Amino acid sequence: MDEIIFFDGAKEKVTGFFEREFENFPPLIMSHFLNKFNDIMNYNEEDDRIKPKIVFTDNVEAVSKSIPKSYALTIFTDNDASMFNLRLKSLFAIADNNWCIFIEIKENKVSYGLLMSFRSIKDRNFILSIEENATLKDKKVHCILVRALNFYSMSLHSISGNDLIVNFSLDKTKNNYYSNEIRDFVDASFSKLRTTQRKLQDMKNMYRNIFFDVMNNVHGAICVIVDKDYKDNGLFEDGVWLKEPISFSKLFAQSKSYSETKLRAFSDLFINMLNFDGITIIDNQGRIRAYNVFVEPNSKKVGFIVGGARKRAAYHILSSKRKNIIGVYFQSHEGEVFFQAMKKNDPKETKKKTTKEN
Repeated sequence: MDEIIFFDGAKEKVTGFFEREFENFPPLIMSHFLNKFNDIMNYNEEDDRIKPKIVFTDNVEAVSKSIPKSYALTIFTDNDASMFNLRLKSLFAIADNNWCIFIEIKENKVSYGLLMSFRSIKDRNFILSIEENATLKDKKVHCILVRALNFYSMSLHSISGNDLIVNFSLDKTKNNYYSNEIRDFVDASFSKLRTTQRKLQDMKNMYRNIFFDVMNNVHGAICVIVDKDYKDNGLFEDGVWLKEPISFSKLFAQSKSYSETKLRAFSDLFINMLNFDGITIIDNQGRIRAYNVFVEPNSKKVGFIVGGARKRAAYHILSSKRKNIIGVYFQSHEGEVFFQAMKKNDPKETKKKTTKEN
């Protein structure tokens, strides 16, 4: 007799999360949502992969007002949840380019629409604004953000600060919370930039926004961080090195005077480089140094790696232990994401070694 395995454990955890974080959440909507769970993670529109973002709330106006320069567009309002699947399907197709679906649940109606924050690229994006929102926590508003991370996992975040990651991959190594991966990568990217705290935070916000876009819209990427004084000795010679590095710091000439158009243009250029074949190289002052870089993985050093050429290249760089390489950001076509610091250049590892020696 064949053995059949169901993911009932995930169903119970998701249901329990909503029961704790959203008082009196309607059972019918919960049932519809669970039935659409796999579609949300694997939605394609004319062969384009879309990773929907959904906000469940009982007060979309309060959510919108809590995020500067945001806008809520209501498209459907029903007296019950019987149209849930059709409404969601019609919104999936247009909820791209940082638009977020909202589902507002009140006692006698269910409304569906789109949310967007029209903020500067140097400000926190909509996802971060929801995840790090302190205002809503004090207003007794129910709000749960659901977003597809990749083909096999989904993130649930409540306004009270609790998270649940549902991961259907059988590989336990594919279990990272990608917001943390991007945060660590961004911190390493500006570890040697000396500037005002305000400008530093603006640039970190911009980088986080860029890499959230990369995670959602780019099929695969490798970005290597090197030290600001890095001089290549052959590892990255097969690539395009910029005669003058692109310095985002210089684009912020003054904290109160900058060109939004120029910032977005260079951010788009950065994304195009990341989306192009090969590796993009930046340094720990946040400057773009090279793109379209290729390395030849050494199978003896790397060992057996499950994945394609991009993943083997990432582990080849990490295993090289080259001086002045800080770390590697990796993103696969399937949506796996990680940031790994080179151990010998990782401040945490250095601190451990110093403590042990003392």
